[in-house]
Amino acid sequence: MVLALAVNASHRNWRDVVLADDGLKAQIETIARTNSELRDSRARTQASLDREQAARRTALAALQTQLDQLESQLRESESTVQQLQAKNTELAQLDRSRAEELEKLTAETSRLRESVRKEQQDRDTLFAETLTLTDQMNSLRGVVQLQQDRNDQLMTQVTRYKEVVDAAGLNMNDPLDGAPPERNGNVLVINRPRKLVEVSIGYDDGLREGHFLEVTRGGRYVTRLRVRETEPDRAVAEILRDYSEGTIQEGDRVDTSIE
Repeated sequence: MVLALAVNASHRNWRDVVLADDGLKAQIETIARTNSELRDSRARTQASLDREQAARRTALAALQTQLDQLESQLRESESTVQQLQAKNTELAQLDRSRAEELEKLTAETSRLRESVRKEQQDRDTLFAETLTLTDQMNSLRGVVQLQQDRNDQLMTQVTRYKEVVDAAGLNMNDPLDGAPPERNGNVLVINRPRKLVEVSIGYDDGLREGHFLEVTRGGRYVTRLRVRETEPDRAVAEILRDYSEGTIQEGDRVDTSIE
């Protein structure tokens, strides 16, 4: 009896526990619904996540493509910048070169201007001198004309004098004091028995009968001659023994005078 009472005291109505409004069945159904809702929510969340990941992958691909394009543009820009820098360096060098050339041309222009100014001054000076010389030339033309007239008068007088000299049988080459002009020649032929020699200067050289000739050989005095006969280019002279200091030979030099 005690045991029965204990069992009865501890006995529960499990059907009521399960089927009651807040029983285990209701709890299980609630949990099942909650679990289903959570699965649906998880599915929706996973789908949303998948869509978002796909969108992000698409966006990342687009960004990667854009990045590649930007990197390509950057490389092109860097290449362009390098080219522009090289071009800028070249232009700077060209600018310096042209500046130096301009400086040289400016200096050259200054020199040319100074030269032109000097040339103009010289031209003006020469023009003034030309005017002066022209005046002098005109004056000299008058003097020349006077001298020409005087020359014509003198030529007329000279012609008349020559006619008078020729008519008188005078020679213009004859010295006024009777001495022969300074001439020299050589001994051509020697006639020792007759003490005569023939020399290579004659009447045309101013020799006349009675003139004296001095004979030398190598600068040494030999003897003296006296002219006896003359021809235009020859003369015969007598050897004067009193003046002989050596023997005369063909080829010896003869002079009309010795200093």
